[in-house]
Amino acid sequence: MNYKEIIDEIIQISAIHQKEGWHHTTEREQVVIDGIDTLINEGDVELYVVKALLHGSNNWSTFVLTRSSLFKDILLEGIECDALGPDCKTAWEWMEMASYNNDPTEFMDDMERYYDILATAAEAGRTEALDIMNTIWEPENCQEED
Repeated sequence: MNYKEIIDEIIQISAIHQKEGWHHTTEREQVVIDGIDTLINEGDVELYVVKALLHGSNNWSTFVLTRSSLFKDILLEGIECDALGPDCKTAWEWMEMASYNNDPTEFMDDMERYYDILATAAEAGRTEALDIMNTIWEPENCQEED
């Protein structure tokens, strides 16, 4: 499976989850996870984020995390491989997706490291990282006081 095929399958599974629930898609989900693992093993480390999100969620239409610790473990494994580098556009798009229906303060336990990762990516122009940062830490008030 290539990345486009994986995305197409995630979209199809998402539609099923939305209508029928997640009980009928286990085999298809495993095919997607196996495809992601193959691409990661071939060097596409950005896909650690989608892998973490899919493993951490039962419902692929909402991506609400039901296994937060598994999400964190896989995300951290990806971070060790530079999956959240500033140039990792796909990874940051998936991080933004993860933050839609989940609390991004729960994505990592080491908040200092998390801040550094987000700040580095935001400084390099990753707006997704800046949006997540601003959700967790209130932006500095740039207005001057009278």
